[in-house]
Amino acid sequence: METKEQRKERLLKELQDLEMIETEDFEEVEDLEVLRGKGDIEPKEKNKTIIAVKKPRTEKQMEAFEKARETARVNAENRKADRDVRADVERKINEEKIIKKAISLKKKQIKKQAVLDEISDDETPIEKIKEIVKKLPPKPTTSGIVPTAVELPAKKEPAKYRFY
Repeated sequence: METKEQRKERLLKELQDLEMIETEDFEEVEDLEVLRGKGDIEPKEKNKTIIAVKKPRTEKQMEAFEKARETARVNAENRKADRDVRADVERKINEEKIIKKAISLKKKQIKKQAVLDEISDDETPIEKIKEIVKKLPPKPTTSGIVPTAVELPAKKEPAKYRFY
């Protein structure tokens, strides 16, 4: 086991080595143990990428590709037509609902107006109505007693504070 000073020296040396490594070499190091100081740092040679040349398509492949593109275009047009038809049907249904609702509202409005028109404007003087009301028996209240005067609640005195 190494002492603190030996460990410190080793870590400083690893830090200096890491600072010396260029970014290209750093990307090439695959093993993390090397970066953690468990191995020697030896940059590996770059793998040269091999550029593969694609084979040209045959006539049948190009024809099949064009056929697939045409089929996709036709399917897209069919889907769009279906969406348009569904949107038209939905719009017509909504318009019918709106029209029905407007008709019912108009009917209600006409009924209310008819009720208001049926009520006649009575030109009877108020004195005659007062006489008729005096002749009628008084309406019983919930307690059965006819109130003669309005009773006001008694004022409550604020509670006195008691200090013990």
